[in-house]
Amino acid sequence: MLTPAAPAKIDTSLWASPFSPTEWALTPPAVQAHVQRLQQRVHQLEQQVETLQGRVERTSQTSSKPPSSDSPFHKPTRKPRASGGPRGARPGHPGHGPTLLRPTEVRLIEPAPCACGYGGLISLAPYYTHQVIELPPMEMDITHFVLHQGICAGCGKHLKAQVPSEHQAGYGPRLTALIGELAGMHRTPWRLVQDFCHSVLHIPISLGAVQKMITRVSQAIVPHYEAIAT
Repeated sequence: MLTPAAPAKIDTSLWASPFSPTEWALTPPAVQAHVQRLQQRVHQLEQQVETLQGRVERTSQTSSKPPSSDSPFHKPTRKPRASGGPRGARPGHPGHGPTLLRPTEVRLIEPAPCACGYGGLISLAPYYTHQVIELPPMEMDITHFVLHQGICAGCGKHLKAQVPSEHQAGYGPRLTALIGELAGMHRTPWRLVQDFCHSVLHIPISLGAVQKMITRVSQAIVPHYEAIAT
């Protein structure tokens, strides 16, 4: 004679259903399986809703989306200030002043004579360094290659000197790189590059010369672009 199996023991400390463990134990197994499937489905749907809710509420401030993708009907909310004090750094906050560069000239400034008329100072020590950055006068390095010609004393052939190959362009590599930087990297119109050479560098230059220098820069960087592509 077969004896019915004893019902499985249920941990009542973790029980969260709206009915008691005894009522659940009296429920037919088919109904229990169906309820468990419904509970799993509800849990999956809740997770999907949370995911979709996060996508809807995602803005350019909470994700990498561009600001243009934000809805025009929802203005971003700003976080309230921690305190109602004035804007700016708080006392004791370290400053972010300019970076001190290596000086080309140092001037020591001492205090003016005291109003008491004594004039002597003791414990004189520096307390602050004020930095001034200035552009030096633009003086171009201009080299003239004076080419000579002559007649060979042996055969009478007429000989002429030639410009060295590295100087045949008429403009040095640094000046050429500067023009290429302005016209290529920063998209400066050629006419403005010509005006820059006239007003800042004080050298006359034609638009044709600007074009030739840009072409030289383009040809010089081709191997580097090919190496990067490889």
